[in-house]
Amino acid sequence: AAAQAAAAQAAAAQAAAAAAAAQPRSDKTRSCRVAIGQMTSVGDQIKNFQTCKQLADQAVAAGCKMLFLPECFSFIGESLQESLSKAEPLDGPAMDRYRQLSRDTGLWLSLGGFQEVGPDPEHLHNTHVVLDGSGSTAATYRKVHLFDVDVPNGPVLMESRTTAPGNKLVTCESPAGRLGLTVCYDLRFPEVYQTLTWTMGAQILLVPSAFTKVTGAAHWEILLRARAVECQCYVIAAAQAGVHNSKRESYGHSLIIDPWGTVIARLEDPQQTGIAVADIDLDKLDAVRQKMPIQQHRAKGRELLKGQLG
Repeated sequence: AAAQAAAAQAAAAQAAAAAAAAQPRSDKTRSCRVAIGQMTSVGDQIKNFQTCKQLADQAVAAGCKMLFLPECFSFIGESLQESLSKAEPLDGPAMDRYRQLSRDTGLWLSLGGFQEVGPDPEHLHNTHVVLDGSGSTAATYRKVHLFDVDVPNGPVLMESRTTAPGNKLVTCESPAGRLGLTVCYDLRFPEVYQTLTWTMGAQILLVPSAFTKVTGAAHWEILLRARAVECQCYVIAAAQAGVHNSKRESYGHSLIIDPWGTVIARLEDPQQTGIAVADIDLDKLDAVRQKMPIQQHRAKGRELLKGQLG
C-alpha cells in the first residue's frame, strides 16, 4: 500500500510539473533554466530517440524547463534519399514519441529539424517543431535557406534536391520568453534574425544545427555571437557532433550565448553527447537593450536610408 501511495504521489507530482511547464511564461517569472542537448544522430530512429530521452532525463535532473535539440535529432542517413524515405507528417509515430517524452517529463522541447512530409514525393520539409510540456505543438517553422554548397575540403551537400523550402518566419511564447525559430544555414542571413527580433519580438533566437566540421571551425561561434550582439537576444544553438556515418561528420560545439555576446553554456567536450545548462534572464536582456537602444537607433537609421535598404 505504501508503495502504491508513493507511486500515485510521484505520478501526481509529474502531472503537476507537466501542467506548469505547459503554461506560457508569466511576466513575474523573469528567469528560466534551460538545456541544450548535443548528440550524434545515426540512421536508427529508435536509437536516436533513446539518446534524446537520456538528454531529457538529464535536463529534468538539472532543474530545466526546456530542452533544445539539434537539427536532424531524429535521423541522419548516408544519403538524401534515405532521409526522404523517413519523412512523416507531424502527427505520425516518430513525432508522437517526442510528444510522449514531453508529457512524461513536463519539458518543453525544441526539435530542430525534423523530416516532415513535403509538398510532393521527391521533397520533404526540414521542420523545426516546438512542443509544450503537454506534448502539444506550440510552433512549427520550415527551414527557408537550403544548404546547396560544395564545402572546400569537405562534402558536397545539395539540400534542395530533396527538401522544399519554407516561406514564413515564426515566433512563439515559451517558459523562457519569446522564441525565434530558425535552422542551421539560416544563420548566415542576419536579416532573418533582425526581423524575428525587432519586428516579431523574439527574445531568444534558436539555431539548431548540423554544421560541417570545415564550416563550423571557420564560422560557427563568430556568427552565433554576432546574431546575439546585433539583436541583443539570447542565442541557443544545439548542434550535432561527431561521425554519423562514412559520409557525414558534424562540428558540435553547442552554445548558449547571452545578449551581450558572452558564451554562458557549452559542453566541456565539444564533441560529446550531453547537455549544457544556463539560466535565461529577461531582466538582463532588458538591461542590455536599455543601455544600448539599438532598436530605436535602427528605426532612425532606416528612416534616413529609406529606399536604400533591401
